[in-house]
Amino acid sequence: MASASILQDPLLQARHKQSVTLSNGRALGYAEFGSLNKDATTILVFHGWPGSRLESAVFHFAASELNVRIIGIDRPGIGLSSPQPKRKLLDWPVDVRELVRHLKLERYYIIGVSAGGPHALACAHERAENELLGVGIVSGPGPWALGTKGASIDLKVTLNLVAYAPWLVRYFMNSKIGRPAQDPDPAKLDQLMRSQMKNMPPADLVFAEKYPAKVDIMIAAVRESFTQGADPNVKDGQMLTSEWGFDLKDIKVKKVLVWQGTKDVNVPVERGRYLAEHIPQAILREYEGDTHITIHEHATEMLRDLVSVSTTKI
Repeated sequence: MASASILQDPLLQARHKQSVTLSNGRALGYAEFGSLNKDATTILVFHGWPGSRLESAVFHFAASELNVRIIGIDRPGIGLSSPQPKRKLLDWPVDVRELVRHLKLERYYIIGVSAGGPHALACAHERAENELLGVGIVSGPGPWALGTKGASIDLKVTLNLVAYAPWLVRYFMNSKIGRPAQDPDPAKLDQLMRSQMKNMPPADLVFAEKYPAKVDIMIAAVRESFTQGADPNVKDGQMLTSEWGFDLKDIKVKKVLVWQGTKDVNVPVERGRYLAEHIPQAILREYEGDTHITIHEHATEMLRDLVSVSTTKI
């Protein structure tokens, strides 16, 4: 079964459209992928930007092989989750804690992909280490104070506009992405994103040709992220350009793995090195020649490393 059909399989649809009502009345949407076994190890996965809970489907087959249950979560205003005006990065661990209690999880891991990285680290800062067993960061950015050196021109412009002219990003997102994403015909967004893919680095084009189902998943995740319009996506982007509210040195979780491609122009390798240098116990895994996209070829290895008892810094 191809990865794309995971999202389309009617027998699995219920797993992909779940939500819990939080104590403040907001909804938090989530999806399950991977193993269905009761003894499966649980990993909470935080999506990139723009993205949604459906993005976690890229881990489905790797997780199934390793007896891992993946829980992909929509951030506020994304997909099935209610908006949270004026939210801060440290508000996210509060939502996650309620979901953990709802799922009756005593032990679990967290992976933050790209923009999900700071959210994963926020949880690592706020969690008891006997509950959160480990955190993995896939191509995660560092604090905004580090700037955008080494990133692509497009990303530099986008992030600075998010920081200083969010209204302009909102307008662009609504007109260029939001409308086709909300169009009843899914082909509209599909055509747009595939046309933009032509400008990707050669390595990413090869990856897309090799794993077409993963491309389908990413397009579906972006479509879902605009269910409630562009504004929640702008606010989500602002988490990347705001103060985090905590120091990396204060993270007490004993296992933090940082996975980073050396050819990543979205999150330059220097960001991964910075995180590894400033987070106690962190271990850096650099993938030579990999980009922000191609690093996902190592999904099985990353999941295995995270849940393995042997990959802990001494």
